[in-house]
Amino acid sequence: MRRSTISQTILVAVLLLAWFSFAMPSIIQVYGYGDAFWLGPGGCSYWYYYAWYCPYYSYNSYYPYYYGFSYPYSYGYSYYFQPTRFQLTVNASPSNIQPNVTGAGAYSQGTSANFAATQNIIQVSPNTRYVFSHWSGDYSGQGLSGTITMDSAKTVTAVYQMQYYLAITMPTNVTSIQGTGWYNAGDSATLTAPSLVVAESDSRLVFNGWSVDGVNSSMNASLVILMNIPHTVNAQYKQQYYLTVTSDLGSTMGTGWYDAGSQAEISASTPPSPAYGINMVFAGWNGTVNSPSSQSTTVLMDRPKAVTAMWRSDATVLYATGLAIIVVVAVGAYILVTKRKALPLQVLGK
Repeated sequence: MRRSTISQTILVAVLLLAWFSFAMPSIIQVYGYGDAFWLGPGGCSYWYYYAWYCPYYSYNSYYPYYYGFSYPYSYGYSYYFQPTRFQLTVNASPSNIQPNVTGAGAYSQGTSANFAATQNIIQVSPNTRYVFSHWSGDYSGQGLSGTITMDSAKTVTAVYQMQYYLAITMPTNVTSIQGTGWYNAGDSATLTAPSLVVAESDSRLVFNGWSVDGVNSSMNASLVILMNIPHTVNAQYKQQYYLTVTSDLGSTMGTGWYDAGSQAEISASTPPSPAYGINMVFAGWNGTVNSPSSQSTTVLMDRPKAVTAMWRSDATVLYATGLAIIVVVAVGAYILVTKRKALPLQVLGK
């Protein structure tokens, strides 16, 4: 009877030991990060530095985690402990963009985690884009990649800056206006246009104002524009040509710069008489004018032009005066001769 009792006691002990060694691990729940839980000795894979390491899968990941605990050889119980891996979260800002960021995941405590934003520029449209600016959160830096020590759960955010494109159009002869390019949203761009662009001595461009997105804006040579949207700015210039009005005699009016396509009014004044009885008479214009025979006329300024007033001398008065003198002299001589012939006849009659 005593031997039977001992045998039964040994059998119960063996069954209990088998239950603790094999059945218990199969019913233990594995928790997520930060939760304390206990684990039976059964299923532990290997002995390492006086502790058993047991592979299990965490609640939120498929990566195997190894947890160590002291295993007293003569007792079948386990201990409470904390997980030793931390999550790295890699985000992007603003949230509506989807750059290719890498490095998110779970890392063992104390290890270094590498992360990166693989896109420096995210093109939204031809004139709108996002440009990588910096990292925020648990890491600060301006490089596309970084490294962080995983001593706790970490979150890093790749911050992108929105930019708009400023396009500047101008005549081909104007090359000194700077400012075309990308600007951060909300920044201001300052543009300065030259007032005059002289191509040749008789041809030039004159600044005639700005247009912004097709709408006339300012006549000032300097323009400040807020880059809150993409903009197209046109520096407007008008073509001008030089008209030269000359005359060998007298004075002229009309020399100067004129807008292309305009009508220039010109005139020439009659010069004084060079001598008695001689007058200067307008003989027309040498050059392309609308009314060549008129002293006052107009010129179509479709290119640089030069016109000259021409004159001729008129001696009509001189000739008339000479003729009159001759006539007077002739009449006087005739009268004198006639009187002399009549004088002897009167004397004889007495």
